[in-house]
Amino acid sequence: MYELRFHPQVDKELGDLPKLARQATKKIHFPKIASSPFEASKPLSGPRRKFRKYVFSHKGVSYRIVYEIDRDVEVVYVLMVGKREGFYERLKRRVKGG
Repeated sequence: MYELRFHPQVDKELGDLPKLARQATKKIHFPKIASSPFEASKPLSGPRRKFRKYVFSHKGVSYRIVYEIDRDVEVVYVLMVGKREGFYERLKRRVKGG
């Protein structure tokens, strides 16, 4: 089981999700990522390929969770959570174009 650590903005992003999507993220999706971070996701492409994306839908809306895995210390760093729309532009700004 990997430990989950969160970017400071993730708490605000979770608060912006609809209540049921937020609850599902905390009770279903985060535990799935913690138990098998590689199997639960796919790597991003291009300059952000060191990050992985976990995709889920809630009431017809597509959401993303992007994270980085540190195998040495078994930690998953959750960088961002949100709707698919505009997600990757926000991620680019968050990781300084990375």
